[in-house]
Amino acid sequence: MKRLSLHGTALEISGSGPPVVLLHGVGLNQSIWAEQVKALEPDFQVITYDLLGHGRSVAAGTNAGLADWVSQLDDVARDLALEKFSLVGFSFGGLIAQAYAAKHPHLIEKLVLMSTVYDRSEAERASVLSRLDIVKREGSQATIPTALSRWFSPEFSKTHPEIMNHYEALLGGNDAASFLSAYECFAKADRELVGALAAFDRPALVMTGELDTGSTPAMA
Repeated sequence: MKRLSLHGTALEISGSGPPVVLLHGVGLNQSIWAEQVKALEPDFQVITYDLLGHGRSVAAGTNAGLADWVSQLDDVARDLALEKFSLVGFSFGGLIAQAYAAKHPHLIEKLVLMSTVYDRSEAERASVLSRLDIVKREGSQATIPTALSRWFSPEFSKTHPEIMNHYEALLGGNDAASFLSAYECFAKADRELVGALAAFDRPALVMTGELDTGSTPAMA
């Protein structure tokens, strides 16, 4: 595995073959892809990186918008001379992937959107904006228990304590201002993307969990 930093973005590259870029969710970092990297690297050049304001990458600006995270991916693709690549986005990473694919469809070999959001209903929008208000009032730490309960079933939590500890540590280690900036973008940017991929003609896979309340099957 090769680790490097380009323009303030912390990257990890492993394997060889057609390139695939993996984008993590809000409040996390590229370490969440460890098992997927192991599975993919025999057949692909796997590229992961910490989004702006996450992990070892530079902080996100207080007024950062979706275009800033798309620009970060622009920089990564240019610096690594990626002429065409497959793009996988999870949750917030899926919003970035949608925006990037709409902007640069000619660069995308295949697109995978995992547990991401699209055109939230009024009730779904009210729910995420309520969580955003909690972050603004009480800080990101206040959202950790509810986030973990949404992401992992009680059964999984009991049988995989090491994974739960890892995710709790990731969420607890975020820079407060950067997390707020990213979470606000996650909460609001889906409206920007309604219809954005209507003309996208590359192979795509859209997937979510049947019980996922944040990224519903109806959205998928």
